[in-house]
Amino acid sequence: MYVAEWIMWLSCLKSDSWFRKNLDEFKNPATPIIQPAYVDSIVEDRARQAAKRFKHARSMGPVYACNDTYLEMRCGGMEDKRGLITLCSSIFLYFLVGMWIDFDAPVLWSVVAEPDGYKAWGIGIVVFSLVTTVGTVVLLWLYYKYALRITRLEALTSRHQLIRFNRITRQVFLHRPPSCGGILVLPWEGVQTEEVAGLSLVMGWYPGDSTDLPFPTLVFIGRQSSRLSDLQSEWEFIRRYMDEGGVPAVEKPRISSQLPLPWPAFTAQFDALGPFLRNSGPVVWLGCLLISPAFVILGLSHWASLLLCWRPRWPRIIREAGQPGKAVPAFTTVEDYPPEVQVQLLANAHRWALRPGRAPENRRRGGR
Repeated sequence: MYVAEWIMWLSCLKSDSWFRKNLDEFKNPATPIIQPAYVDSIVEDRARQAAKRFKHARSMGPVYACNDTYLEMRCGGMEDKRGLITLCSSIFLYFLVGMWIDFDAPVLWSVVAEPDGYKAWGIGIVVFSLVTTVGTVVLLWLYYKYALRITRLEALTSRHQLIRFNRITRQVFLHRPPSCGGILVLPWEGVQTEEVAGLSLVMGWYPGDSTDLPFPTLVFIGRQSSRLSDLQSEWEFIRRYMDEGGVPAVEKPRISSQLPLPWPAFTAQFDALGPFLRNSGPVVWLGCLLISPAFVILGLSHWASLLLCWRPRWPRIIREAGQPGKAVPAFTTVEDYPPEVQVQLLANAHRWALRPGRAPENRRRGGR
């Protein structure tokens, strides 16, 4: 599911006037939606990130590749909720198209196939079928025009968002659909991470700090966890791989398949709830049993969304990065985007421009 990534990308594209028009009624006027960044705070963040060292280094996965050249993992902000959009889209299309096939198609087929077919149904039913057919076509067109883009946040798109850490070129490659910002080539040096219980490991690059792009980039790496130690171990695993010698510096992780297998679709709902459920009493387990049909339906929808997607494929230059004699991919710049997107990104760059001094108390830097 790419909902979180889509929303973050829209926040980079939409103008200030759009934010004021659509979001002012939902926020406190004293608190801006996008917080500015301050130079002194960035210096502190860099020092804090450089000092991050943890005892354990273990990845919760999924890890798709781990060799002496690169480490590839899945990322995504709302994988535990994947399937909801596919379920809603399927219900809408099932009733719309299914009702037309059951009621209108037989009438219209008899009218077309038989010379006097309309007499068997009556003029009123034939006219009603024609009207409902036109209505069905209009609704399908509206769905294609406005709602298909929502369906494609988890179906008919790349199966997963991928992140690849290349220790030879010292780069990080991010694979996203074009509607969420596309493929990015980012530097390893200067990356920032946050460990928030209940989420995945959050990794970010920020304008004027770790990237020349005029907008921040955030990714949610691996599985969610309610234990802070799991997220710290995830970061330590990545750090040791990149900074301390690759595969020999870490415990070899279990390699997951990128095939649309059914069991990951059913277990994703419980990624962050695992520790909580293991320590819960019989009342909680009884409640889970009572709502288990909902878990099954969501798991089936999650699996269906995986089946309706294709495996993401990296560009050739990224696949060959780090191999002897091969080119090193250039870092992504704003010039790599289409002209109309460049205009939008540059028009909004002021939101993340660095301010001198220190951030006010209880205020965090933009995008974090």
